[in-house]
Amino acid sequence: MTPAEFTQEFVKTLQETRAELMVEVVQDLELRVSREGKSAVSSFLYNAYDVYKQDPSDKATVFERFILCSLDSLDLQDKKLDPTRIIPIVKDRAWIEETRQALASYGNGEAPEHIIEGLNDELVILYAEDTENNIRYLSLSDLAEAGMETWNLRELACENLERLIPEIKRHGENGVYMLTAGGTFEASLLLLDFVWKDPGLKVNGELVFAIPARDVLMITGREDPEGIARLRKVVADIFSKNGSYRLTQKLFLYHDGKFEVFEDRSNQTPGAQ
Repeated sequence: MTPAEFTQEFVKTLQETRAELMVEVVQDLELRVSREGKSAVSSFLYNAYDVYKQDPSDKATVFERFILCSLDSLDLQDKKLDPTRIIPIVKDRAWIEETRQALASYGNGEAPEHIIEGLNDELVILYAEDTENNIRYLSLSDLAEAGMETWNLRELACENLERLIPEIKRHGENGVYMLTAGGTFEASLLLLDFVWKDPGLKVNGELVFAIPARDVLMITGREDPEGIARLRKVVADIFSKNGSYRLTQKLFLYHDGKFEVFEDRSNQTPGAQ
């Protein structure tokens, strides 16, 4: 199915599920969904389409999953923010700009301002409420309505993340590792300090990591060229196959408690500055 065909069939299935919904196709893979007396919410199908392409025979399951997400977004309009479900979401800055432009292209050209905390020139933290079928990115107005402030938001969100995710498991050996924790928020694990203090991460040099997708966190050592090459291969494979929930192709260095874009000097041409 093309993106246009996927969008039209998704809309048809969504309206068959909830006949009272009003659905507007903004463009391929972008919808505005509303019901009488309520504001419309944006529904982006890019990740749904990526998941579908990986196994087109499982289209029904993909539709069911993402229809639940759309319905949950509508239902959240009537629910108060639950502080115990606020979690941090790591994204790249390109995603922020693409989403802002997509939202601003509708209506009066204004997009909701999510709470964004910078990590470095490439990565940011957004804060969201984790629900049963979806996540709702938060704005300052959401916090104000809940009587909350931002000064301890990261601490609260990280505590919630640690409590809500399944057990973190470390896989791998010989200086290259992958951390898993349920398959949804692995990229956000980099915000948990204890992850970087794990004595089981036996690497050569400072820790270098990759988060090419939201469910992938791979780690190796700065002085391990083979390990770095393996991370780059995983990143390249994910992006070449258009995997779902992609983040960034860059590698990062964990240095003095901060996250820096990793510059692999071994790949530079001799004499280059």
